[in-house]
Amino acid sequence: MKHKFFSLLILCLFSASLQAQSLSRVTSGLDLGLGYQGTDKIWAPAIMYHQDLSLKHFPWMRLGWGVRTYGIYGGASQLAPKASASAGDTLSLGKISTNGISFLISASVSFGPVEIGANTDLIGLAFGTKRSALYTSASLDGEGAEFYNSYVKAGPSSLNALPLLLSNNNGQSEIYARIWFNNRFGVKLGYNFGQTSYSSVEKLDNGQTRFSTDYHYPYLGLTFPLYN
Repeated sequence: MKHKFFSLLILCLFSASLQAQSLSRVTSGLDLGLGYQGTDKIWAPAIMYHQDLSLKHFPWMRLGWGVRTYGIYGGASQLAPKASASAGDTLSLGKISTNGISFLISASVSFGPVEIGANTDLIGLAFGTKRSALYTSASLDGEGAEFYNSYVKAGPSSLNALPLLLSNNNGQSEIYARIWFNNRFGVKLGYNFGQTSYSSVEKLDNGQTRFSTDYHYPYLGLTFPLYN
């Protein structure tokens, strides 16, 4: 699902670029909203600034980029490492709290007052409180044996890239619809595909330090144009 989503987004960007003879208009905007997922009690506020280029001969199609600041706050979570050799290993936290900022790309199409699109983070930074996490392993005598069934310190992984494609990276992607009521504001309805990653202070089995989990949730926000 994640690979298909990313491939579709890149295909839209590439196809539109080939068809564009020139770019006719730059628009900017600000989205403020909140996502929620009841199963894991995830709260996810976000603010996103975006710039979009409409194409001269295809004004209904837009390519864009932007900056997203976000927070992910939730209850008990189990995170897993990327390496298949560490399958069965988990890092369990009583709660998660991650704050981040990321650079993103987007593509959208407009139908009157409705704009439908998708975006994904490319690179980003994350930070948050270090917590005690319970480390468990399926191995009996691995590199991190001294930490089996013990608590280790872990915090949000700082440097992140392409969370849609790469495990153990903080970040988000979303599909959305902006519905404009007038030229001053509208609402944004979205569905987010995100990932939260924590890094342990200690090296664990197979040298692993980064553990992550995926989360999906609906999003509701307000959207405002800027400098248009």
